[in-house]
Amino acid sequence: MADDLGKLLIRAEHLRDGILTPQDARALSHERIERFEALGVIESDGHAQEIVYDGCDHDCTVVNSGFQKHPDDATRSICVHRCLNGCGRVVLEAHDFEQWRFSLLGFAEAVRSAIGASGEVIEDVPGRVVLVGTVSVAGRVGEVFLGYGLARSDAAGVVASAPRLAAAEHPAVLSVGVKPGNIWSVGKRPLTAVLAEHVSLGSEGLVLDLAAVFPASGMIEVKPDEWLTVTDAAKLLMKDLPWLTLEKAKSRVSRASGEVSKFTTNGIKGGKRRIEPKSFDSWRLKQRDLDLAKDDSNL
Repeated sequence: MADDLGKLLIRAEHLRDGILTPQDARALSHERIERFEALGVIESDGHAQEIVYDGCDHDCTVVNSGFQKHPDDATRSICVHRCLNGCGRVVLEAHDFEQWRFSLLGFAEAVRSAIGASGEVIEDVPGRVVLVGTVSVAGRVGEVFLGYGLARSDAAGVVASAPRLAAAEHPAVLSVGVKPGNIWSVGKRPLTAVLAEHVSLGSEGLVLDLAAVFPASGMIEVKPDEWLTVTDAAKLLMKDLPWLTLEKAKSRVSRASGEVSKFTTNGIKGGKRRIEPKSFDSWRLKQRDLDLAKDDSNL
């Protein structure tokens, strides 16, 4: 199943108009088709106007001339084809013409759930670039995007026209099934990876470990809405140092935010600064010990 997902994502990069033809679908079991459809990776796109009949040596093209009830079984809808290449009379079922469409938005939603990203899935460039959501990258809040067709000749123009991708301070781009070409402008080179090489299917949905995808980045699984504002951090510091006013506590936190190895922040200044709770807890306990030591020395 996991291998089928990777193959599907690679195949999706080469689908004409994003359509998974009946011939493509025959490479997958009915169970897998249902699972991918339930996850939102693909969606039903009705019946094909024609299919390739691979039941003979001629690879006949069979036109969908419409379906009729089987004379001996009213529950079956069939299409009768009369082959001129030696196959004779061929009876095909309606499901032989079923086709599906790869859904970039549906797949992005499944990825968002898998990585626990906050925010909503938003289409940045229709059919090509999707903002999946926000996670923490190397202690900094960053946006994760899903890219489709990033090896095509127009890919550089596509990513250049993606407003949310261009505005993101710490973006990571997951290319669906191909390695992106040399498409990034100078100074705008996000972290990139081929998603087909890393994603798999679990019992509940997609399984994707971003720490394994971007090991050099130190991506960690802390949702940005769990991080602290400077005010939140200052109030926690006041519990250990009750003699501080809120403004003095905020000032101390802000000063420490700009110092290396004090605690982890998202790297943003001002009102959007966020602080990772565990590293901050360690720092504020050290602050309490330092202040208590100063008091003892004055006795």
